[in-house]
Amino acid sequence: MGTGHYVWCGAAAGCAATVPMTVVMEALRIAMPGEQHRRMPPREVVDRTIEKSEEATGEGAELDRGDRVALTTLAHLAFGAAAGAVYGATIGSRRSSALTGIAYGLGVWALAYGVGLPSLGLHPAATDDTKDRNEVLIASHVVWGAVLGLLSRPTIFGSGVSKQPTSKTRSARGYNTSTGNSQRVK
Repeated sequence: MGTGHYVWCGAAAGCAATVPMTVVMEALRIAMPGEQHRRMPPREVVDRTIEKSEEATGEGAELDRGDRVALTTLAHLAFGAAAGAVYGATIGSRRSSALTGIAYGLGVWALAYGVGLPSLGLHPAATDDTKDRNEVLIASHVVWGAVLGLLSRPTIFGSGVSKQPTSKTRSARGYNTSTGNSQRVK
């Protein structure tokens, strides 16, 4: 299969992995006293993007709370899909695992919150943010990466077809499937 296939599979897995990531992010944010007064990180990024856009253009967007929630959700899912597409292109489905996904998720966190978002003025750098915020972000990116890695395996989004032989194909190849073992019938 070509790289394009892995890009699309990674994008689907990255988008899907954003859902449990967001659930964990919100649960931890609520559980940590230092985080309860702050908005979710993706919402902070969207709000700052809107503010910077208004400053640059001199025009204000008429966005109510519902509009901002919808925009935040869309932006977060899109970023997850884009990051997942890069994962799919670089890792492919054969080498994908929860561990490679976690490593990748931590890399995404480090690049986004260590370099990208701070350089754009959209979020404080991890070194300038609170311990609680960093814990929320690291834990949620670990969840995102693990789910991404698992969903990118060959049996899920990675190829659509399991590479493991089924009992029917094993039987056709001369293996005894009636006893539950995998010994070849002689």
